[in-house]
Amino acid sequence: MILLTGCSTVDIVTETKITDVEYTAVYMIHGDANYTYHINGDRLQADEEVVEEAIARGKASASGEVFIFHQKPERKRFLFFSKKDRVWYHYRGGELVGKGNYSPQGGGFKAEAKLYEQMAGEGGRKMFFYFGHEVPSKSSFAYHNSQPELTFNTEIFTEDISLFEDLFDIVLLSTCNNGNLLMAAALAGKSKYLIASPRNLHLSYIDTQSLQLLEENPSVSNKILADSIAQRSFNRLSSQLQTLVTVGVYDLDVIKNYIDSFADDYGRYLQKIEQETLFSDNTDCRKLDIFTDQDIPEKGITLLFSPPAFGREAGLESHSAWGCKQ
Repeated sequence: MILLTGCSTVDIVTETKITDVEYTAVYMIHGDANYTYHINGDRLQADEEVVEEAIARGKASASGEVFIFHQKPERKRFLFFSKKDRVWYHYRGGELVGKGNYSPQGGGFKAEAKLYEQMAGEGGRKMFFYFGHEVPSKSSFAYHNSQPELTFNTEIFTEDISLFEDLFDIVLLSTCNNGNLLMAAALAGKSKYLIASPRNLHLSYIDTQSLQLLEENPSVSNKILADSIAQRSFNRLSSQLQTLVTVGVYDLDVIKNYIDSFADDYGRYLQKIEQETLFSDNTDCRKLDIFTDQDIPEKGITLLFSPPAFGREAGLESHSAWGCKQ
């Protein structure tokens, strides 16, 4: 091990890459926005809560490795020079083998992908977990509070995760409203499975403790692992919240056979509407006029759904797996 010290970073780096990891999990945690939420009167910071959970998964990764990228607000020194406020961690075999600070390169994940390329082991299962606010379909609003000029949208998200791996086994979007047609179409061919919510998702986020299944049974299927993550998350969220809860598992190898034409229709529809706020909630795509004459297929999808206890959707008996802006 080589210890490198500098004025603002302390990094531990390994001399060579290894090839014997059973799995690699990348946690991308956006913190450059408001992520405050309350449970039982306690004030919590969602991004910091996820960092703690990701570190716990890293320490438990006896047969794998975990990368954690915390996209904290970017500050400037003397108004011009970056202070490298973002933080990365690298766990392998349950041990912390790398940690440091870095600055972004654009609004996506280019800086993180370069760090990953330098250190990631080869082979094994590959998973990408994103925690943040909704990844917008259009670049109509600022996404990063400290750098509002940077663009971030579905296109940038899906292009930049390809800088990590050509194909992921599972992509998890712990965000609101990203169980949508455009995101699924863009990820088809880039991941085998997608875990996402077609509607609002509480900032307490999706639970990834099911990664322990990979330690107990390295050959567990992607579907079983994705289903376990979704079910565990749904059980916790629906027991804590009285609002609508939706968590979906999307088999992208199946969905890619029918998604493109529906995504194209939805994309044209979005160009015609004005979205008033960045994080406006989706509605069920079945309610849009453009889809009333043709049901969007749901083959290859498992949706876990719990209606809200109050409001106009109280008593809702079903929900499609697709969320749309209205």
